[in-house]
Amino acid sequence: MSTLQEIYNFWGIKSSHIVSSEFTGYEPIYSQLDKLDKNSYEKDPEFTIQTVFDLYRTINLTPIIYYTEKGLINAIREFRSISYNSVKNKKISLGNNKGQPLSRFLFPNMMTAEPKGRGSNSLKDRFYDDKKLKRAIRLCYEMREGNKLVYPTAIRRALELVTGENIQNFKPQNARAIAEYLCPVIWGNIYDYSAGFGGRLLGISCSNMCYNYIGIDPNTETIKYLKYFNEVLEEAVGTKGKILQNVSEDYQPNDIDLAFSSPPYFNLEKYSNEDTQCMVRYRTLDEWFGGYVEPTINNIYKSLNKDGIFATNIADYKTYGKKEYKVVDDWITLSERIGFKHIGTIKMMLNTRPGVGNNKLAGREKYEGVYVFKK
Repeated sequence: MSTLQEIYNFWGIKSSHIVSSEFTGYEPIYSQLDKLDKNSYEKDPEFTIQTVFDLYRTINLTPIIYYTEKGLINAIREFRSISYNSVKNKKISLGNNKGQPLSRFLFPNMMTAEPKGRGSNSLKDRFYDDKKLKRAIRLCYEMREGNKLVYPTAIRRALELVTGENIQNFKPQNARAIAEYLCPVIWGNIYDYSAGFGGRLLGISCSNMCYNYIGIDPNTETIKYLKYFNEVLEEAVGTKGKILQNVSEDYQPNDIDLAFSSPPYFNLEKYSNEDTQCMVRYRTLDEWFGGYVEPTINNIYKSLNKDGIFATNIADYKTYGKKEYKVVDDWITLSERIGFKHIGTIKMMLNTRPGVGNNKLAGREKYEGVYVFKK
């Protein structure tokens, strides 16, 4: 069985759903969804929500964009050609969202990963929960205007707002912008020491700088999908990276110009039960710093060229149980002890989620940091 067919099987895609190279499976009911507009909702909210709900359950596919192999190639080529926000004044502004649908489709195990303390609460789980789907439909009507209020893309976005945390993938356009800012070297060697769900693979592979991408990850399923994505990228844009199943605590590449990744945040997300996973290997924050972070940074230090750059996207965080973990300052201190100098921080600007609780953010920037180091 091909990897693409495995992906189709996970999502429940049948031949009857495939109406074009890029599809949602809901194309046959678009005309009916068009009639269920804002006026329909305002006249009879409960009837309208139930009607939309029933239509979605007739097809019952998670509301994302799906692709044929030709569709993947076309989407990658389109991604490569579009403009994006570069790093300016050590900031990346909002809007770099292109490319995310590819990873959402190609990495089904993103749907089985679990935020700490929540159990399974993926987009797919929420969609198949009747109450959550109806809440999402209501949100579409209450928070949106215009046409296509309850099309699959709108439903997917609303489901992401329902009941909390989502497993996040690194934005491919941000990855491209950061790579080009930190590694202005044609054919530069870029090492992604926690490759994850392909965001950096896509962004870096589509750069006009013709980078050599090296990505490692310990997760068996993730590696399978990364390798397939890598093959499609080669077909689409002629660039093929190097994908390896390994742990950054042990792996040490050579001749690296930029080491850049978004490593796992200790116990924030559970990706699998394999004994190579951080959550499984290291039971306390001290064990994680000693067993994962320190050897990873040591290996990167030895891997970099003389003028090479080390960059990491990390953040302090809270688990669902509201326990707070401070990791940024300790990561910087440890990196400097090993021999790096912290030379700056790139701010990736974030939207604030709708809600009363974000009033406290008024007048303040919300961002995730990419911490940049040099030998």
